[in-house]
Amino acid sequence: MSLLDLWEGDSPSAWRARWQVPRLEVHGLIGSTNDRARDLAEAGTDPFTLVIAEEQTAGRGREGRRWESPPGSGLWMSVVAPPIEASARPLLPIRAGLATCRAVESAAPGVRAGIKWPNDILIGGRKVGGILCEGGPSTVVIGIGVNVRSDALRPGLAGTAVALEEPAEGPVDRAVLAELLMTELRQLLTPASLGLDGELARELEARDVLRGHLVVAETGETGIARGIGRYGALGIEVASGEVRRVRSGGVRIQEG
Repeated sequence: MSLLDLWEGDSPSAWRARWQVPRLEVHGLIGSTNDRARDLAEAGTDPFTLVIAEEQTAGRGREGRRWESPPGSGLWMSVVAPPIEASARPLLPIRAGLATCRAVESAAPGVRAGIKWPNDILIGGRKVGGILCEGGPSTVVIGIGVNVRSDALRPGLAGTAVALEEPAEGPVDRAVLAELLMTELRQLLTPASLGLDGELARELEARDVLRGHLVVAETGETGIARGIGRYGALGIEVASGEVRRVRSGGVRIQEG
């Protein structure tokens, strides 16, 4: 491991105290922040332990897809989730997505972020970040990646991905973004055994970029996306008028 003594102008111990996290590791280079956070969780570390990396060599997204995380170009982090009932785990990517949207908007005033079910964060139809929740029987870690600087993007991705500094029209402080994220995660994960109700449901509806679009699910359903339900499933209205609940896999908007 290559632990850093200085990150974004201050020591990890100073950031740990400021962000009020029980443990913080900042790595210059690591395979995967999720793997490290999971090791710490299995060793008994406290909830909201945080692992950040300048660069990942084995960063990944849903279904093991490679997540590009070049050095210093984004916020690559993983958080040990608090204890949560197994039945509520499908809510974690949604709640973490809401936390990420809020943090992105606070770090870059004027930017509006949305959620593409199940785990993508979009700005203006382009992906700025993603969520990956992984774990075992008793522990869950939440990986969050946000493209901050333009060198986070491979050539040719400008049409489908975006770095936060572009819509922000200026630099974005990664330490500020991390602090905002931890604040929102503590708020949204503490009651994670609850469904998505009330104001939270209304916020999710406003951020749901699939709602009302013709979509195709990897599980085979084609129809109009009717929103994300109380326990995290995506409703798709198929040709018969039945609304089917999709709980896993990806979804794409059907063009034309």
